Amino acid sequence: MKKTEFDLHGPDAMKLSWLMSNGQVMLLSCCNALKSINGIIAVCWITPTSHEPLLFTVSVGNGEKGTEAFRACHALINETKEFGINVPTPELTDAILKVGTTHSDEVDKFAGAGLTPMASKKIKAPVISECFLNIECKVFNQIVTGDHTVFVAEPVAAYLDEDVMVDGKFSEKYYTKKNQVQICDLITLWNMW
Repeated sequence: MKKTEFDLHGPDAMKLSWLMSNGQVMLLSCCNALKSINGIIAVCWITPTSHEPLLFTVSVGNGEKGTEAFRACHALINETKEFGINVPTPELTDAILKVGTTHSDEVDKFAGAGLTPMASKKIKAPVISECFLNIECKVFNQIVTGDHTVFVAEPVAAYLDEDVMVDGKFSEKYYTKKNQVQICDLITLWNMW
C-alpha cells in the first residue's frame, strides 16, 4: 500500500500518541552502524511519554547472550542511537511470532519472517513495509532499569498507509483492539500461560 508522510509537528500529532498508547505489540527495526546487520524485535513495553515534544520510550532487554533478558537489538540500538517503530495488524501475527522467537545476530529476521525492508529517510535502519505505521526515531536518552534499558526517543519521520487517516481522523480499522496485536494474544499462541 502507498505510504503518506505524517506531520509530527502538526495538529494530529497528539492523535498519534493516543494511537500508540494502547498496549499493542509493535516491531522495532534497527541496524548496526555499518548497516551490515538489520534487526527486528517484537516489543510491547513502548509508550508515548510526552506530547510536546512528542517522545516515545521503549524498554529493551539488555542481558548477556544466553540469559532471558538478552536482545541482540539492544546492542544495535545502543550503537546507532536510532530505531524504527513499526505497527503491525493481526495479519502479521505469524511474522511477529517468528521475529519474537529468534535473535537478529543469528538470522535475517526480514527474510525469515517474510517482511520487506523499506528505506528510511532520516535513520540508517530500514522500516517494515507491511506495517501500517512506521516511525523513525532517534534516541537522546537511556536509562538502565535492571535487566532492561529504557530508550527515550524523538520521532523524526513518520509514514502511514494511505487509508490510516481519513478526513483528519484515524480510521476505526486501525484504532480498535480487534485490528491490533495484543501481547496476551501472543502469549496464548506461544502457550506460555
